[in-house]
Amino acid sequence: MANPAENSGRTRSAATSGHGRTRTASDAAEHLSRLQWAATLLPPAEAARAAAELAATGLAAAAVPFLPAERDESEGDGGRHTPPAVRLPDERLIPVLRAAATVEACDALLDAAPVDWDAVAAAHALEPFGRTPSRGLIARRDCPDALTAALLTPWHPQVANRLAARQKARPSAAGRPPARWHAPPPLAPPYELPDTVRHLLLPRLSQLRVPLLRLLLTADKTREVVRATTRLDRLVAAVDRCDRNHVKKMHAFWDTVGAELRAALEEDPTAWRTAAERLPRHQGSLRQLLDGLGEPVPGSRRRSPDLRVLAQAPPKVLAAVLAGLDDKALEGAAEAFTRPNGVRMGGELLGAALARVERAGVPPRRVFARWAHTCSYAWEREPAVAAWLYGLDGRVDRLARTHPRLRRRIAAAQPERPAATDLVAELRANPGPVQAQLVLDATCADDTPWTRLVEAHTAEPLPESVLWVLAARPGIPTALLGALPTEPLSNLAGQGPEAARMALANLPDPNPAHNLLHYNPAIVRSTIHEVRSTGVLDDRTVLATARPAGAVLLYGSGLSPDAPDRGSWNAACAKLLTDAASRSGPGFWHLLANRLPTFKGTLPELLAPQPGDATVAWLYELAENPVELPQADPVPALLERYETQVRAAIAHVRPGADAPSAPGFPDREAALHWLDCEWATLPVVARVASTLRPGLTIELPRLLDRYLDSRGRIAELIPLAEMARQTAARVGDRQGEALAWANLGVALNRLRRYDEAVPVNEQARALMSRTGDHDREGRISRNLGTALWSLRRYSEAIAAYDRARILFRGAGLPVREGNVCRDLARTLRDAGRMAEAAAACREAVALFRKTGRDRELGEAKRELSRLTLAASARPR
Repeated sequence: MANPAENSGRTRSAATSGHGRTRTASDAAEHLSRLQWAATLLPPAEAARAAAELAATGLAAAAVPFLPAERDESEGDGGRHTPPAVRLPDERLIPVLRAAATVEACDALLDAAPVDWDAVAAAHALEPFGRTPSRGLIARRDCPDALTAALLTPWHPQVANRLAARQKARPSAAGRPPARWHAPPPLAPPYELPDTVRHLLLPRLSQLRVPLLRLLLTADKTREVVRATTRLDRLVAAVDRCDRNHVKKMHAFWDTVGAELRAALEEDPTAWRTAAERLPRHQGSLRQLLDGLGEPVPGSRRRSPDLRVLAQAPPKVLAAVLAGLDDKALEGAAEAFTRPNGVRMGGELLGAALARVERAGVPPRRVFARWAHTCSYAWEREPAVAAWLYGLDGRVDRLARTHPRLRRRIAAAQPERPAATDLVAELRANPGPVQAQLVLDATCADDTPWTRLVEAHTAEPLPESVLWVLAARPGIPTALLGALPTEPLSNLAGQGPEAARMALANLPDPNPAHNLLHYNPAIVRSTIHEVRSTGVLDDRTVLATARPAGAVLLYGSGLSPDAPDRGSWNAACAKLLTDAASRSGPGFWHLLANRLPTFKGTLPELLAPQPGDATVAWLYELAENPVELPQADPVPALLERYETQVRAAIAHVRPGADAPSAPGFPDREAALHWLDCEWATLPVVARVASTLRPGLTIELPRLLDRYLDSRGRIAELIPLAEMARQTAARVGDRQGEALAWANLGVALNRLRRYDEAVPVNEQARALMSRTGDHDREGRISRNLGTALWSLRRYSEAIAAYDRARILFRGAGLPVREGNVCRDLARTLRDAGRMAEAAAACREAVALFRKTGRDRELGEAKRELSRLTLAASARPR
């Protein structure tokens, strides 16, 4: 059995990092969540089967979160932490809820189990809940509307504002799934407040906080909110903080405000300017603002009119007001967009505002062009604005370099050029993107002379702007395309089909520190979005081109529910997944979970049948429907062959096993290669063997622990050990059950899940003590000591190490006894018992000297010197 404490010089497993987390845990969780999202695209029955298969995989075991106490301790964030509540019987929940001291405690209680809302409503009717439990109850989406209204009466703003938590989809009556520190929160489905609750909130809008105001602003009910508010400034502030998922709400709000202003102000430039100066900061209702436009506001200073309001004016009014503003006043008008803490999605609004300014016939000004960097991503939708501002600021010109549609639109507004007699010389003489576009359009609109251009570039590189223009033309050779910078990759993705294919093929991240998650999520999202938004490739081609496969699943799972192109992407993915699942049969998702973390090909390549898939499907089906088989059946023979092969491979993998006497494989690399190839099959073999060859299922965790550790996949030992434990208990193999518990403890120790490892190691030690195997019992006691020491439970760790020392001494294993003495010395030192620590270290020195273990002897002597020095330095 492998033991993390056997080598005291190795302080952590190869699969762990300096933060006490498995190096692959967060990556495994990312890949698991991608597959879980993919499974939701299937029909309900198939989706349920896929979810069950995924939950039983080694990938799921690797993705198990750390316990909150360990996470808080390792991160040291100093934040508040509410321990998970235990599930209470229905009759005890209400009194405990009333007595809860914090909202977090209420949340934990309500999350622990389904809530009997009828009982809660009856209890509230008899005796209303206090403010704290009311805030916990009202935050839940499944809280009945009648109870929600009752909790809001009598009115208290703190209770009402907790309604905003419903946007985050707190767990419903189905119970709370375990939170993962490494995974982003799932996208919550859109939520709208019921009308009964809205009507209670509308008269008190001035007391609501920004998140709840934003929840009230639905696209079809914005008008009633705008008319009902008595604090227009707070409503504007709520809209300003809208993120990309609420852009529609932001536009709907300003369109509604614009409609109200146009109906009241008509085409009065003076009234519009005054309204634009006052509205964003008006601490009253819209009606009060309109009624007081002709009156001065006491104590206020004159401000620039806000462009958000001016953009809603009729074209003639907009042109007249802007004509009367100098550049400084214009900068002030756009301050909400350009300052660092301004409108969160300011580029969206500013791009729309500039489009209205251009359509109103306002002459272009340099100050407009200076805003280009704020709304650069809006120019693809508003190319006429970019053409209007072209030549006024270098930032607009630079945007034209990497945005083909924008460049073509600007070029179309320029005077035509005559055809060039020497294309290469003309391109070198006009290296700007728009000038190069004009030269190419005039000289070779349809047939680009690629051979000549490649020869010219080979002789002397063409200007980069010229290469960007060429990248948008069909058929560009790799020699020219490869000369373009690939950072950011999204710039390349939107040029043309060849450039998009090149960008999609370059999604893998070469950074070795990223281990299994070998792509950058931000780069993936921006690149695929650019390809799809520009339309250079259709979704089926994107799926067939982008690599690795996990990247396209990541992109799909992160699409906002409101994204207009989400349905087409999901449909394309669902078609591929459904077809592949129907071809493969049982075990398909087990295979995907095994392959995805290290797979660097495309999604269709991941889903394509591979050698051995049929065997896995056959074994998976057999494991689900076990039957009594005669000994002559091929299944027992197959299991016997697997056991022989595994033992032969492990004989090479274990230390010092490359001896010529080790059978079955020529060398260690061949054995490792076989285990890598067969790993998808072995867990299924263990499931089948649990009924037909129980000994193999019980032995597999012990055989495979070193192999999994060497591959950084020790978490995948957990489901094997669980299966072995259940099988051994069923057949009455007490020693096998003890070994399975021990292997489970080994895995948990190496994953640093010490809170779980302690009871598991205690159970393993209790079972092993009945077998009389002092060696294994001693190793388990040492594992237990390591877990307790890691949790700073020093007195218990000392007792565990003492017991391990006695067991190793009784078994006649002085080297193991010496290693435990070193562990004991370290623990005694940390407990402040320096004299006893030095004595334990002297005992280790004597044991290593006696056995001739020079390396361990040298380390123990150095530790003894440090302990002696520390003891002498302590005040007496």
